Amino acid sequence: MDGIKRSLIVLWIAGCGAGGGSGANDDAGASNDGHASGDAHDASPIDGGPQAANDRCANATTINLATMHSALAATMTGAHADLSAPCGTTGVPDVFFKFTLTRRELVYADTFGASSNTTLFLATSCAVALAGATTPGDAVCSAGACGTGQSQVTALLDPATYYLVLAGQGAATIHFQHAEVGTGSVSHLAQGVSAPTGTTGGFGDLDVCDGAGPENAYWWQTCPADPGGAFTASTCTGTNFDTILSLQLPGSSPDPVCNDDVCSVQSSVSASIPAGAGLFVIDVDSNFSTVHGNYTLSVSRP
Repeated sequence: MDGIKRSLIVLWIAGCGAGGGSGANDDAGASNDGHASGDAHDASPIDGGPQAANDRCANATTINLATMHSALAATMTGAHADLSAPCGTTGVPDVFFKFTLTRRELVYADTFGASSNTTLFLATSCAVALAGATTPGDAVCSAGACGTGQSQVTALLDPATYYLVLAGQGAATIHFQHAEVGTGSVSHLAQGVSAPTGTTGGFGDLDVCDGAGPENAYWWQTCPADPGGAFTASTCTGTNFDTILSLQLPGSSPDPVCNDDVCSVQSSVSASIPAGAGLFVIDVDSNFSTVHGNYTLSVSRP
């Protein structure tokens, strides 16, 4: 009987050593981030939520450019800090989106309404952020816009593949918009009443409103608190060729507002600019590649 008791005691002690007790071997292989090496949860945050699928640039989410605007849901859960923003944000988790332009376009994005402060910036590759201005008035990196902690970027970009990078700590919806501008000059349009002058020439590449001639473009962006209002533009005075005007509102309408020959061979457009943040582009164009010249664009914008 004593032999049987001794055997049972030995088996009981062995079971304690092999089981899930608080032995010294429990922490073997633990990594510095608090997860055990080889743990299936290594790629997820401590709270166990799903990791952002576009955390790494190689897995960047593709933006569909078939529509003029997109709402891109973004989460920073489990994201790493991969690419430093040129406007001062370093070491902040980021996620990647990518898009490929086949024409020269103005590209716009904002994070207004995000749950926390954000940084948005553009990159020409997975390793190189876009740092220089692309056109007067633009912002290729934004860590705070319109008096908020959110971001608003706008850039004039040639045909190529680009990356839009969001850095931050919480969730956000990126409002992405884009508009063609053709091959001519691109200028920022002042608020209020103005009358910019210019000359079209060369060849055109703007595929809106049946405009086949050379074109020049004017653009502006708005903030969340902007009330919107009436917009008018006209080439009816100070212009010496047959014009077409087109107004693009990519955030609210897939179709441009077009006008041709409202005052003899000159043009005039009017529209209601919606309240809130967005991108807007007015183009001076013509019907034929051989039709071009000097113009005055008389504008009133909210």
